[in-house]
Amino acid sequence: MDPRPDDAPDGHEAAPLEDVAPEPSVPLDDLRDEEPHWFNVPNLLTFLRAALVPVILLLLTMDGEAARWWAFGIFLFAAATDSIDGWVARRWHGVTTWGQLADPIADKLLIIGSLASLAYVGDLPVWAVIVIVAREAAVTVLRVGLVRRIDQVMPASAWGKAKTTSQVIAVAAFLLPGMPEVVALILLYLAVLLTIWSGLEYAFRAGRLSRAARNGVEA
Repeated sequence: MDPRPDDAPDGHEAAPLEDVAPEPSVPLDDLRDEEPHWFNVPNLLTFLRAALVPVILLLLTMDGEAARWWAFGIFLFAAATDSIDGWVARRWHGVTTWGQLADPIADKLLIIGSLASLAYVGDLPVWAVIVIVAREAAVTVLRVGLVRRIDQVMPASAWGKAKTTSQVIAVAAFLLPGMPEVVALILLYLAVLLTIWSGLEYAFRAGRLSRAARNGVEA
């Protein structure tokens, strides 16, 4: 006899894992039920992630390898807070509506601010910053539109997470002293491609969710 999972009800077989579809969105009403106060450690880390961008720009304008190493280290720390604040929120403080909306915005500010800082000092092509800014702005408009029209927050997809990871790696490569320019450029081109693709994927998902909400069915 095949073993049944412990949580399968008597007389019923548990559904295969591949048949269980992931939740495409998070209704805001679910987040508001017994929601903790927005002023907590995870949200402070989110704010810190964005606040460190001017520090990185200041360090990039300074001469000397030591300032560059500091910029590299601070950027890695800021990027790491993206995982830390989510872990803390899920285990200790609870997820808040403010955090759901502010977290991706802080990510965008960190990446775009760092890219713009590198372009400002002449280390990175401006066109790459323009492409990434355009994509992030378009997705932000879609995300806010979903909240206003159907009261739902769309979580990041696997492509969106891959995009963010590739951008972090590309920025770190340009900040790291001694990194060969050709390697940094290859990583930047990969990040730009994933940025464009993930933006298109997000637009398709948002469209499906909007149509499902208009038709009164679950996406």
